[in-house]
Amino acid sequence: MIERPSPSSGFTLLEIMVVLFLVTLVALIIGPKLSFHKPGDLAKTTREIVGEVRELQWRAISTQRMVRLDYDLDRGRISASEVAPSGNLISLVGAGLKAHDLPKGITLSEVMVLHEGKVHDGKTFTQFFPSGAVESTTIFLSGPRGDRMTIVIRPLTGRIHVYPGEYRAEKMPPFYGPPSGEIPSLEDALDQ
Repeated sequence: MIERPSPSSGFTLLEIMVVLFLVTLVALIIGPKLSFHKPGDLAKTTREIVGEVRELQWRAISTQRMVRLDYDLDRGRISASEVAPSGNLISLVGAGLKAHDLPKGITLSEVMVLHEGKVHDGKTFTQFFPSGAVESTTIFLSGPRGDRMTIVIRPLTGRIHVYPGEYRAEKMPPFYGPPSGEIPSLEDALDQ
């Protein structure tokens, strides 16, 4: 009696290749639509900026020098600098201070500062004075899901308030500067 071989219970090479082709095709179609990068956390970014503001307040008081928190609204970048006696800016790096880009999806939508008013693009800064006073500043942050946060820095006390949403209840006090409208430099003040 002749025995017939039993049919194989495994997969053929052709079947495995077809399945791999289909899985690869689905991955190529769906993969680019999936986001593996988590968007930035607006509340966390807000806390980091508040921490930088506090650090700069103490640095201005302890070193008895003027310091600045610099904003680049176009690039979404924040950095800190010190105003040297010559008037030149020295980049500050240290505990809690470093130049950094905002996380993906978080933008500086507007910054209101006393010396310039509303700034929507370009660069501006907040000035911290050796006396502990701070330039009146309102920072508007926008998150990846359309959420917003507002940071308000009070001028005389340096107190920082954080509001969910867009807080615009207060008007910016007028700037009473020189008639030319230009802000005098530190060198001009030392020459007088």
